[in-house]
Amino acid sequence: MKIIDFNTIKNLNIPLSEMYEWTAKVWEEQDTYLLAAKISIWQGDSGRYMTMPCVLPKYNLAGVKFISRNVDDSQGIPARNSNIMLQSLNEHGLVAVLDGTYITTMRTGACAAYNAINFSKKNVETLAIYGLGLTARAFMLFYADQLNRPITVKVLKYKDQAEKFTEEFKMNGFLKFEICETLEELFNSDIIVSCVSFAHKELASVETYPKGCTIIPVHTSGFQNCDLAFEKVFVDDIDHVKKYRYYEQFKNKMARITDVANKRVSGRENDNERILVYNGGIALTDMYWAMKIVEKIGDNCPEIPMSYPEERFWI
Repeated sequence: MKIIDFNTIKNLNIPLSEMYEWTAKVWEEQDTYLLAAKISIWQGDSGRYMTMPCVLPKYNLAGVKFISRNVDDSQGIPARNSNIMLQSLNEHGLVAVLDGTYITTMRTGACAAYNAINFSKKNVETLAIYGLGLTARAFMLFYADQLNRPITVKVLKYKDQAEKFTEEFKMNGFLKFEICETLEELFNSDIIVSCVSFAHKELASVETYPKGCTIIPVHTSGFQNCDLAFEKVFVDDIDHVKKYRYYEQFKNKMARITDVANKRVSGRENDNERILVYNGGIALTDMYWAMKIVEKIGDNCPEIPMSYPEERFWI
């Protein structure tokens, strides 16, 4: 068994384009995998523990990700952290235990960038990013890496976060930044990526969102009023959205991202459609990325021996 920590993964310096390709591969192969809906246990109003299992038969792997979100952040460390366990299907024992924090953040950013690119209208001019934490930074890295034309990135003025975010990414020649004073101004954009962790009510009226916009709620909340008003809704997995407030009303206009990737259904069909793409995150992406990282590390990470029963009746 290998134990692969955060710094080991980060120091691999995997190219953004390669990780983006891993993400696209998962959407192409999703129906060859086995996925159960994540299980959440809440502690108070904000503390949460999630277990996310899945099986990748094609690669002889099963895995589970465990995520925790701290009730408070008194030590200054990221509130969300996670670990991933990979298990061989046909051999006894673990393949690897990996830090899941790096993988979770980066795969979330890559998935949001994939959806922004593949579900947006032609000739996008404006991109709004709401919530400028780690997820937004990961999204911006992947989106900018794939970008080949100028675009105006709109961010909301809040303390000094907008200025810091702008400073980090202004070196990309395709990006022009605009700092907005209100959500209405921010959300009047071609693409809207929401990276805020919680929204206790709808963030804006449906009329705020222009024709042809694509909304990508990374953490899913704040846009429930769009479920009914928008022409199309896309999701990463159906079982993960069945408890959404308006699921029964929007399910007939809903499709999965993988169905679009495999051309079983149409994605965007014209530049007037308003489209919602729920970017909740599924374990299949985590496990595929973890598998690729284990392959990259190879023998550079020593095996840690574990003892297992050698006889059937070991008692």
